[in-house]
Amino acid sequence: MNHHPTLPAAEAFSLLSANNQVAVIDVRSEGEYEKAHFENTLNIPILSDAHRHDVGLTYKTEGSEAAKALGHKLVSGDYKERMIQQWCDSIKSHPRQSALIFCWRGGLRSRLAQDWVYQNGLEVFRVDSGYKGLRHEALKVIENPSPFVVLSGMTGSGKTRLIHRLRHFVDLEALADHRGSAFGAHIGKSQPQQATFENKLAQALYQVPDNFVLEDESPNIGRCHVPDQFYARMVPAPMVMIETPARVRALEIFKEYIQAPFVGGMALYELEAGFAKNVERIRNKLGGLECDNIKTMLSQSFQFDALNEAYADAYLDWIERLLTHYYDKLYIHSLSLKSRKTLFQGTWQDCLDFLVDSQKRTSHQEIDL
Repeated sequence: MNHHPTLPAAEAFSLLSANNQVAVIDVRSEGEYEKAHFENTLNIPILSDAHRHDVGLTYKTEGSEAAKALGHKLVSGDYKERMIQQWCDSIKSHPRQSALIFCWRGGLRSRLAQDWVYQNGLEVFRVDSGYKGLRHEALKVIENPSPFVVLSGMTGSGKTRLIHRLRHFVDLEALADHRGSAFGAHIGKSQPQQATFENKLAQALYQVPDNFVLEDESPNIGRCHVPDQFYARMVPAPMVMIETPARVRALEIFKEYIQAPFVGGMALYELEAGFAKNVERIRNKLGGLECDNIKTMLSQSFQFDALNEAYADAYLDWIERLLTHYYDKLYIHSLSLKSRKTLFQGTWQDCLDFLVDSQKRTSHQEIDL
């Protein structure tokens, strides 16, 4: 086989994270990709899940030569032509950039793929050490992030909305496809697998300079777990705290979790069922009486049109009660376990102004925290 150019995993990770204009082809099977992959990569497998199963079985029963022969037989004819065509189309769609290709360890699968691409007149770099090498680079970034500021504030204080007004931020909830609370699942979206979440986090961290901002989170965002080494950096990180009255926060929750999905086409009875189920889930923490009380208020509110302002109070009453009886207590307890320096606290707008100014001042230089 010809010796075509390779790229060290560190350089490949930089290209992949800093530039989504590069064609990056992951030739691992669909199952491997589903379990763990990087953003901005295209999965065009050289061996499908079914192929890998058959080859693995042959390897166990008949040895490596028989397995290799079966692999070549499976990847031939129309299947092979179609696959090569897809690789080449992807590379041609990014004409000004170097294309990358990789498999699990940078071995046989990506060597073959690279060879076939070259035979079709196109160039592609094979990533040294493959996915494993890229994963190693990702974990290094997670273990050594740039200095950052944590934006704190009780549930409903508009933290996510605020960070999206800044130049430099990392949105952990968006990376996890979850809003980080008992009501947090994004409807119709499934969360990424843990390794994929970590890879997305590493790519996001790679792109931000010192003094970026992220929201205060608990270690678990839905089923995604913030990596321990990274969470250990969040615990003592300097903090900016938004102070917002409970009623104002209840309104924020009402708009985001009830009105927006309703306008987006969800039926009120579906929303009601979802909230009732989530309140029931925290019955032990709320206490039976309080849980029943909130569920009754919740059920009554959903008899009214969620878009009619005259009925907003019916919704706000149970949301505010849930905030003050459950979420706020959790938040205060969680905050008490962290010894953070408070850089600033104030209204939503004041916190935004402070963080915008601070990012302007530091403009890529390290802030004295």
